[in-house]
Amino acid sequence: MKRLLNILIFSFLLSIHGYSQQFTFTNYSINEGLSQSVVNCIFQDSKGYIWIGTQNGLNRFNGETFDVYSYNPIDSNSISNNWIYAITEDHDGNLWVGTKGGLNKYLTKKNYFQRIEYQTAFTFDVTQYIYDVVCMSNGNIIINTPPVISIYNPVENSFSHFQSKLEYDGAVKDVKIPVLEDDEERIWIGTTNGLTAFSFQTKEFSYFPFIDKKGYIIGIVNITALFKDKKGMLWVGTTIGLFNFNSASSRFEESGFNLASSEKYPFENSCIRAILEDKFGNLIFGTEDNGLYVISQFSLKVATIQNYTSENSGIVHNILQSLIIDKSENLWIGTLSGMSITDLKRKNFELYRNSNLPNSLDLSGNVIASIYKENDSILWVGTWGQGLNLLNRNTNKVEHFSTRQTGNHKISNDFIHVIFKDGDDRIWLGTRNGIVIYDKPGNRFVPWDEYFKDTALPSLNNVRIFMIIRDKSSNYWIGTQNGLYKINLEKSTVEIFQKEMEEDDHQLSANLIYCLLEDSDGLIWIATVSGLDMYNPATKKIKHFRKKEKELSDDLIISLCEDSKGMIWIGTGTYVNIYNKEDSTFTWFTNEQGLPNNHIYEIVKDKNNGIWVATGKGLCKFDEKQNTFHTFTLEDGLQSLEFNLRAAYLCEDGEMLMGGMNGFNSFYPDSISKNPYIPNLVFTSFYKTIGTKREYVNLEELSEVDVKYNVPSFTIEFAALEYTNPLKNNYKYQMEGISNEWLDIGNRKFVPFSGLQPGEYTFKVKGSNNDGEWNDKEISIKIVILPPWWRSIYAYFAYLVLIVLSVVAYVKMRERKLMHDKKDLEQKVLERTLQIEKQNQLIVSKNQELKDLIGTKDKLFSIIGHDLGNQFNIIVGFLDVLVSDFKKLDTSKVEYHLINISNTSKYAYNLLENLLTWARMQTNLMQFNPVVFNVNEKIKEATKLHQSPSAKKNIKIEVFSDEEINIYADVNMFSTVFRNLVANAIKFTHENGNVLITVKQLDNFCEISVKDDGVGISEEDIRKIFRIDSKHKTLGTKGEKGTGLGLILCKEFVEKNGGKIAVKSEVGQGSKFTFTLPIKK
Repeated sequence: MKRLLNILIFSFLLSIHGYSQQFTFTNYSINEGLSQSVVNCIFQDSKGYIWIGTQNGLNRFNGETFDVYSYNPIDSNSISNNWIYAITEDHDGNLWVGTKGGLNKYLTKKNYFQRIEYQTAFTFDVTQYIYDVVCMSNGNIIINTPPVISIYNPVENSFSHFQSKLEYDGAVKDVKIPVLEDDEERIWIGTTNGLTAFSFQTKEFSYFPFIDKKGYIIGIVNITALFKDKKGMLWVGTTIGLFNFNSASSRFEESGFNLASSEKYPFENSCIRAILEDKFGNLIFGTEDNGLYVISQFSLKVATIQNYTSENSGIVHNILQSLIIDKSENLWIGTLSGMSITDLKRKNFELYRNSNLPNSLDLSGNVIASIYKENDSILWVGTWGQGLNLLNRNTNKVEHFSTRQTGNHKISNDFIHVIFKDGDDRIWLGTRNGIVIYDKPGNRFVPWDEYFKDTALPSLNNVRIFMIIRDKSSNYWIGTQNGLYKINLEKSTVEIFQKEMEEDDHQLSANLIYCLLEDSDGLIWIATVSGLDMYNPATKKIKHFRKKEKELSDDLIISLCEDSKGMIWIGTGTYVNIYNKEDSTFTWFTNEQGLPNNHIYEIVKDKNNGIWVATGKGLCKFDEKQNTFHTFTLEDGLQSLEFNLRAAYLCEDGEMLMGGMNGFNSFYPDSISKNPYIPNLVFTSFYKTIGTKREYVNLEELSEVDVKYNVPSFTIEFAALEYTNPLKNNYKYQMEGISNEWLDIGNRKFVPFSGLQPGEYTFKVKGSNNDGEWNDKEISIKIVILPPWWRSIYAYFAYLVLIVLSVVAYVKMRERKLMHDKKDLEQKVLERTLQIEKQNQLIVSKNQELKDLIGTKDKLFSIIGHDLGNQFNIIVGFLDVLVSDFKKLDTSKVEYHLINISNTSKYAYNLLENLLTWARMQTNLMQFNPVVFNVNEKIKEATKLHQSPSAKKNIKIEVFSDEEINIYADVNMFSTVFRNLVANAIKFTHENGNVLITVKQLDNFCEISVKDDGVGISEEDIRKIFRIDSKHKTLGTKGEKGTGLGLILCKEFVEKNGGKIAVKSEVGQGSKFTFTLPIKK
């Protein structure tokens, strides 16, 4: 009953003193990712994100990282200005942001900003500087643009504008000008000239100026904060102090809080930037230059005020711009140099230390070596080198004892390692200079040998005392640096146990003893620096335990404790060891079971048999069911992460006192509560990694993400939006499609994946707060790994169609084959017959070709044998006449015969030359060397060669040509063609006739024509003139002979050079030969 009463009293004291606990602050600045140092406003949205408005950008914080939203001049979906005044959220979950550059609406699902433009119909523009934005209870949005209040109705998508009559100086302000909605259909508006109220019923403004004590109106008073507390009191923060607004008298009353010392704490001339109230009714003020105030006012007469500044606490700056309390009772403080956060929830661990924080204790030192609770009020606190403190917890007054004090407050040594109360209500102090006893009647400390006046007692001068216990037989066991002392005051006997003792039953592992324990069986356990010793009083024997595999993990033994099952818990320099006396086995606990550090300072069993382990990195509570440890850290209110050996005390009422390197804590184990706030979970990022680049996906509107098969990896990031201690928020995830098992990943907030096969997966994640309270409602996202096109559903459909078609084709082919096989014998006979017929046709064809070749050969030899032979016969005939009748013939006859011989020889020579040229063409022995040349020049040269023949018949040759035409052909072949055509024209033209040569360009060819007005050619002869097998010869108009091969050669040469030759003629009207050759551009 007494224990329960003490717990209730302890809890009541915590509540009536509000924040008697000392705040610890976590700070964020540009070094942690904040876009800019000056934090104008802070807001928590419905999802749990913290939004921070600065003078250079809007920030979204998830407990670990900042997402920064900045103005981008080339992006119309970016925020319109980087100077943020105010942030609020509408009923649809969209944010409204007031800036120096207008009003913005952040569409959370689309992840972009919509710039809200509107006109007020006033002669001046007030829509640029949005000093405050507030979402009303009915969903309307209030926009403060002094001297105009605008109200946006999202249902009707309309604005209403109302202008105040108060003059506005027009100066641009750096911080917001506040607006507050009350419960009476009214909004309160801060101005630079007092307070304004706007009634939605009357649509009118009311004005309330500041009036001093003499009744005069105070001119310029900037209202910087408005807040209405749970009692309906309207608090007004200004640049000249803190005020209450009395709605009954419509007057401002200066706020002053009465202290317990009967003094009054005014906020006169303090600039109040922000006002809040916590759930206990404590008021929190943020000021300019004076930091943070926490006021616990429990009556109109008495208040407790705590002032936190950058000088006396970890708050980042004394100029505070904004305050909010989030859904988990964390206080967020916006300052001129970043942001500070502290936990307003009652700490499980009450902290006592000497510091410059508000309500600090006047302890002589913070390195605590020993603690003892005398009663509910008085604590004895021994320090490491700073003496002894007697703390009155009712008054927070401290009485000091040390070597520096005089009189009754002087003690012989300042290192108080042990505070021990014996069975006779005597208090012993173990120091570095022996033991002193508190003489209660004399109110002084006396050396123990002097106190007991027993010469048998060792003096213990200059001996360090580390542990004192009293066993069931009233023996005192004293552990020192020089061994172990067993003393019976009643019998005046002393036994000494040391390492150097010759008797085995008194020989220790080491002389330096840190801890002693009498277990439930009466065995004495001795912790030394070189192993663990166990003394059995019944047998008077000592058993030694040393570091060995499957036994002790370390020889440095620091602490000892027996649990409710008789197990001996052993704190060592490495790990917790548990010794089972029944089977003589050891079990080790390490960081794998949740220990934050393997150096164990103290192990204590509480009144409920719970085991507490003080380590070098926090205080741990053992969970017997899970066989793991839960760790408490600085964020839970611990004095530091490191504790000291022997600085622990279990009080009769169950309160535990534990000291360390920076003060001590008090707590009741059965009243420790967990953080009850379940975190909301969000996906913060999804990105695909391709090489060194990341491709981000906005998950706000998506329930499914497609990932191409060639994306090597992707990462999912998430966060539990609970900020009490976000680094201790834990997560577990499941990836359906890979495994249905939930995997614990600790405080890691991301999971990477790579090498997933195409298919559908569902990623699920759960999160917990810092105390392991899980949100069992997981969030999930479907992930589809798209297959390559050849493994897509369309490809598989195509494969199926191809397979079906292949089967059908195979069946059809099989049917056809069967039909074919059925007719095979018939077909073979028919095919054989057809084959023979084809062979016969081939033979006939080859015979015909052979006949044609033979005909051509016969024609060739006919030309050679007949034409060429005739010419030689003519020559021989003329020569015979000349030889036989030479002397008889006159000169004219001889000349006649010689001329005939000459003409016949020339004809024979031309015939032979044409035959040889034609033969070379047929055997591909004639060289073909096409070049680019000017056709006009070659025609002029060739025409000159025909001047003599044409002159004999008085034939006029005319040439008509385009200026410059270059053709690509063999020059010799061209000359041969042109000469033959011109020679034929002269030969078949009558005297005084005409030969017309025309040269012109037709597209990519040059056309050359030779036209005469001679005898012409019949249609039948035209069909023969280009064929070797039907050689045609006609005498010229003067009996000129021809070989008949000239035109055949012309056709061969023209076609060889890529051209064509044609003839048009009519008998008696003349002929026109035309050929084309390609132009080289």
